[in-house]
Amino acid sequence: MAVTVVQIEGLPPSVLAIRPGLVEADWQLDWRSPRRNAVCTLTELQAHLPIPLSPLAQDFIDVATAVYLTDIAMRRGRNEGWVRDLELVLPVRCPDFWHAVADQFTRLLQRLTGDNFEFTFYRCGADTTNNNSPTPTTATTDSADCVCLLSGGLDSLAGAVMLLRAGRRPHLVMHYSGNPTVRAAQDYVQQLLAKTWPDRSLFSGVHIAPDTHSPDALLYPEPDEREPSRRGRSLLYMTLSAVGAATAGQEDVYMAENGVLTAALPLTLARTGSLSTRSTHPAVINLFNSLCEQAGWSCRVQNPFIYQTKAELIRDILRPVLSPLDIQKTASCWMTGRANRQCGGCIPCLLRRIAMLAAGLPDEAYMMDLLGDPLPHAGTDAFTNLVDLLNHTTTILAKSDEELLREYPRLLDLARTGVSVSEVIAMLRRHAAEVEQVMTTHFPTPARLLEVL
Repeated sequence: MAVTVVQIEGLPPSVLAIRPGLVEADWQLDWRSPRRNAVCTLTELQAHLPIPLSPLAQDFIDVATAVYLTDIAMRRGRNEGWVRDLELVLPVRCPDFWHAVADQFTRLLQRLTGDNFEFTFYRCGADTTNNNSPTPTTATTDSADCVCLLSGGLDSLAGAVMLLRAGRRPHLVMHYSGNPTVRAAQDYVQQLLAKTWPDRSLFSGVHIAPDTHSPDALLYPEPDEREPSRRGRSLLYMTLSAVGAATAGQEDVYMAENGVLTAALPLTLARTGSLSTRSTHPAVINLFNSLCEQAGWSCRVQNPFIYQTKAELIRDILRPVLSPLDIQKTASCWMTGRANRQCGGCIPCLLRRIAMLAAGLPDEAYMMDLLGDPLPHAGTDAFTNLVDLLNHTTTILAKSDEELLREYPRLLDLARTGVSVSEVIAMLRRHAAEVEQVMTTHFPTPARLLEVL
């Protein structure tokens, strides 16, 4: 059964008269009225743009916000219950555009999240200008020549550093997290770049998040009832960056992610579908860029690191200009915020720890020492993550290119997007060699597991 989510503020009375059941939908979203259960604050972004956001640009942000909030609100089930059926009813300013691209937009979200989306778009029935919208100025945008997403993570920091070292002047767009651990990493990264490149650092932070502090707020799931996987977050990131670029007349939008996570090969058959994140997969980016093209925008999202491992980003881009402490102040953990440090057991934590050591940096402290002492965690998701990663490593190292194409037919998705499959396979082999070297040098028990898998 599909779950119906309605962006209630902005729907014209005529729609509610035709579909009175919408006022009793499974969930209602609102980030404008006194009953709001979310916030969408664009103050910094709009202040750094030369002209106000167009109606279509505001639509892009509103639609991405609705998808993001819905993704958080709808908890996934296990196994067969992982995939969700979601109907979104949204008021928009440019309904003809959204009706024309609805099928393509649905395909994008299916690839990104693995879920089944259905959209119904209505023309806004009231003034729906985003709140906190000051009159833009041109004072700070004249020097920017591109847009780069800055998340507080290691890879996005590498993207910003790459551009700054190359003499570019990126407008660094950040989605401020409500998670205090992630926000601390974001603040540190912002201050670090501003200190290192004081004449070329332009930042815009956007705050979009659930917010039920008002006593009149519409219902929204409590934090411990929300979905932790957050597959829809990537759409929000791409949208914020593309809207900023399109409004400022810039063409290059950078969304940096290492090649291992970008290729998004499932570590095992059990991780197919949306169990393997595809947040920066070229097929997803291509579909989003097609939406931008149909919107009449010249900007295009690109990932500059599809052929690099995380260790290579640290060694070749970050380490020449930043200290190990600066690099380790970033946040990569999927579970960050639920504890006072990174968990050590999720896939991003494992990839990060291996990359740090492979690049010659000191080891970090994690909530669990899964690599140093894995056996006490047997039977947990963390232990499964480690075994799956080691299995993936042995497969990559043992098989020929032809065998890998048969093992991972998803590689052909990359070929259809213009990506060099041979270069991706070479990158995966370098990553597997890094895993093997780190285990052999630092972690005897995983090294023995590698020998028997």
